[in-house]
Amino acid sequence: MEIVGCGMTFRRPAGYLYAKAGPASVPPCTRTGDNMNQRNFRLRDRAARCLAAVSLGLAALMAGPAQAAGAGAAGYPDKPIRFIVPFSAGGQFDYIARLVAVPLGKELGQTIIVENVGGGGGNLGGAKVANAPADGYTLLEYGGNFAIAKHLSPKLSFDPIADLAPVSGLSIAPHVVLVSSALPVKTFQELLAYARVNPGKLSYGSPGVGSSMHLTFETLKQHFGLDAIHVPYRGGSNALNDLAGGQIDIGIVAVAPAMPFIASGKIRALAVTSAKRAASLPEVPSVAELGYAGFDSGSWAGIAVPKGTPQEIIDRLNAAVGRAMQDAQVLEALASQSFTPIPGTPQQLRKLIDDESARYGPLIDKLGLQAD
Repeated sequence: MEIVGCGMTFRRPAGYLYAKAGPASVPPCTRTGDNMNQRNFRLRDRAARCLAAVSLGLAALMAGPAQAAGAGAAGYPDKPIRFIVPFSAGGQFDYIARLVAVPLGKELGQTIIVENVGGGGGNLGGAKVANAPADGYTLLEYGGNFAIAKHLSPKLSFDPIADLAPVSGLSIAPHVVLVSSALPVKTFQELLAYARVNPGKLSYGSPGVGSSMHLTFETLKQHFGLDAIHVPYRGGSNALNDLAGGQIDIGIVAVAPAMPFIASGKIRALAVTSAKRAASLPEVPSVAELGYAGFDSGSWAGIAVPKGTPQEIIDRLNAAVGRAMQDAQVLEALASQSFTPIPGTPQQLRKLIDDESARYGPLIDKLGLQAD
């Protein structure tokens, strides 16, 4: 009888069942048993060695991917890194990315290549990163648009939250509520009073449907009972121009681009949407001061990578971002544009994402909003 396994063929000794006759002085069963025992011992020894070899091979096979990932993380980065900005060049996202790219590259010892991939409200760039290799060489500038993207576009080809892993926050800037100087109001309370006696007559502009400014103002409308019709624009600059020209009554945009218009006297700033007053507009109250306790909203940016990126690489990136955000030139440039640095842990960025999705998701559904 043969048993095949481990690259060996085992044969049962003939004397295992039948003992042939031998010399009378040596019992047949004893002689055959001795031969059988010796052969069985050799077979057992060989089988044990085979099993040990197989076990070692399996262990090496299982450890291989983990060791490879560890080795890759240990040598990371060893080539330039792409930093995808999901909007066109010249905007605030682009400004932040290019500002941070230089000190971040110094911290990592590699060149950071900023690449603009605009379109789809940021979703084209997001999809490109979500589908990139999870090796730490493709970064995404992540923002609030991704926290609400699935609510605005349920049929997206990727999940902007589940398919991307947060690394660190970068910065946040408040929005500012503005009115045309042609409107006879100088405070937020006067705006509320004017709206009550002029129902359906006021209009407000934002940088677009589903933008953080649009959703912020809709939240304020619901809380304060403010009646105003939304006029969506493609970008904050267009909204500011029409507000200054009196084509719309109210506007909500980021602070930095509004500053020249405020200085010109063509528009007035009534409130900022951060928890505290903005350093660049110290005389303008926060929404929280005006009766919406705890309200805090703004345009924020962070960094994310494809899901499945080794934790060691995420940790390396996170530490490098934290140091880059302490660069004196970065801090000065951020302050000049009314941005506040918000570096932190991946978990803190995840909470910001989840909170934004939970805050604005139901509002988007209630208003029946869809991406253009």
